[in-house]
Amino acid sequence: MNPAHQIPVLQKAIAVLRAVADRECEPTKRELARTLKIAPATCYRILQTYAHAGWLQVDDNGRCELAAGLFPLLCRLQQSDLLCPRMVETLHKLTEATGATCKVSVRDDDDALTLLRVDSSAPMALAVRPGARFHLTLGASGSILLGALMDKEVGRIIRRAPKKCWQWQEPADVLQRVREARQKGVVVDSGTYRPDVFGVSAALYDASGQTRAALTLTGLVHGHTKAQLDAFRELLERTAAKLNQQTKLGKP
Repeated sequence: MNPAHQIPVLQKAIAVLRAVADRECEPTKRELARTLKIAPATCYRILQTYAHAGWLQVDDNGRCELAAGLFPLLCRLQQSDLLCPRMVETLHKLTEATGATCKVSVRDDDDALTLLRVDSSAPMALAVRPGARFHLTLGASGSILLGALMDKEVGRIIRRAPKKCWQWQEPADVLQRVREARQKGVVVDSGTYRPDVFGVSAALYDASGQTRAALTLTGLVHGHTKAQLDAFRELLERTAAKLNQQTKLGKP
């Protein structure tokens, strides 16, 4: 996304709402302004605007909480077929068949945002909470979402990736996964996000054939053989193909 086409004050307002929701800092005007590097007066007006809309509640001590005014927006979001009962049932079936955590992720700026997930019931398993964010350069799901972008945009995201993204991988690893995503619509990552974590992701398309989400199986590498990961890949590929066909046909 070209920064020149964005509205700076709106970017700040979005950052404030995210910070309150994610508890990035103490949710007060002073701490939000300091952490997000926003002028205190601007931060105050943003908070008051959200409070007036019913999106935030500000108590007598100045602490902010998400408010019930956001609920109608959430209800409309839940009408998305990415959150429909069919999708939830699919994730449960994948988790039951593989013992791995299953999730659906969408792009949110330079991050992959976990929209929906079903955790594995295994004693030693990976849990991924809804709303969790991972930079697009990390793991299989990010590669699927990057694969939908133009090369120039992919390059920008890689160049601006935080230093922590390169602890276990190089930019060339990301580009290789992006090529795999574009060629095959499915990606396997077994250690570049974290050496002990695997991810297998497949693309979910909209009716026009554009990538809109990543369907992912993820878990701990320990105890999983290459043959099992290959089997997960085949299962995920078949499942995604079925979901994509239903989307193309407009089935709920």
